Amino acid sequence: MKLHFIINERAGNGKGKRVWKKLQNELKSPFSYHITEYKGHGIKIAQQIVNEDSASGETFLIIAIGGDGTIHEVMNGVREAPNVLVGAICAGSGNDFSRSFPTFKSSHEIDKYVQESNFEYKTNDCGCFVWNEEKIRFINNAGIGFDAFVAYTANLSRFKKHLNTLGLGKLSYAYSVLKSVFTFKMFDVIVEQGGQQRKYDNVWFVTVSNQPYFGGGMKISPSSIPDDGLLELSIVYNLSRLKLLLMFVTVFFGAHIKLKEFVQVQDEQFTLYINDEVPCHTDGEILGLTKKNSKISCMVQKKCWKAVTKNSNTM
Repeated sequence: MKLHFIINERAGNGKGKRVWKKLQNELKSPFSYHITEYKGHGIKIAQQIVNEDSASGETFLIIAIGGDGTIHEVMNGVREAPNVLVGAICAGSGNDFSRSFPTFKSSHEIDKYVQESNFEYKTNDCGCFVWNEEKIRFINNAGIGFDAFVAYTANLSRFKKHLNTLGLGKLSYAYSVLKSVFTFKMFDVIVEQGGQQRKYDNVWFVTVSNQPYFGGGMKISPSSIPDDGLLELSIVYNLSRLKLLLMFVTVFFGAHIKLKEFVQVQDEQFTLYINDEVPCHTDGEILGLTKKNSKISCMVQKKCWKAVTKNSNTM
C-alpha cells in the first residue's frame, strides 16, 4: 500500500502543522506528503496523486490532516477512484467528520493499518451540490442561508483564532451564531421533491445532510446515515430570532426536531428555487451567494468513496 498525506498546516490556527511535525517523526511506514498552500489546493493535490498512482492498480491511502475543509477538498479530488482509501487526522476547529467517520489518532494506528494484509474499509455515500453548473461533492452537509452566513462569519473571526489557541475552536460557531442572529436576512425558498413543489417563507436555512452533525457537534439531522443512499433536507422557517437562539441550544441534543418550525424530508434528490442573494456552503466551505432566480440541485452519490474503518485488529 502506498501512503500519502495531504496537510493543511494552517488548520486549527496552526494545529495542523503541529500534528504533522509530531507524526512524521514517529511514522515507521514509508510515505509521501504534500502541504496545501491555498484554498482548493488539496483538490489539485489529490487529483495528481490519483492520476499518478491509479494506473498501477495498487491500493493507496490518502490521509488528510486538517479540518473538515481539508477533508472536503481531498474528497473532491479523489472522486470515485476505485483503488483509493481515504483517512483523516482531525486538526481543525469543528471536526464534524470525526463524529461519523473513523479517524486516525496516532502514528501507531497508521503503521498498523498500512502493515495489514487485508485493509478494512467501508464504502460510503456523499452528497453532490450543483452550483453554477459545477458539481461539488460534500461529505457532511451543504447549506443555504444562516448556517453558511455563520460559517463565513466564524472563518473571518479573530475570536476563532483565540479559541483555537485555547483548544476551544468548536465554540467559534456558537459565538458566530450569537453575533449573526440579529443581522441575517431571512429568505423564501421553493423545494421540489418527487415532482412536487412546496414553498417556505421566512426561511433561516436549508441544510442537506449526509451525516448528523454540523457546526462543531450540532446534531442537525439525527437520522442521517452516510451509507443509506439517501440525503435529509432540513428547513427552519417562520421562527423568531429569540426562538432561533433557543433552537441552537437544543440542536446539540437533537431536540430541535420537535419544533413546528423545523421540517425535514428524505430523498435521493432535491431541487431548490431561490429568488434572493443567499450565502451557500458545502462542508463549511463558502461557495458564495445565490443569484436571483437561482435553481440549485442536490443529489446523493451512492457508495462512491472508501473510508478506513476501526476494528480490534488494526487500530
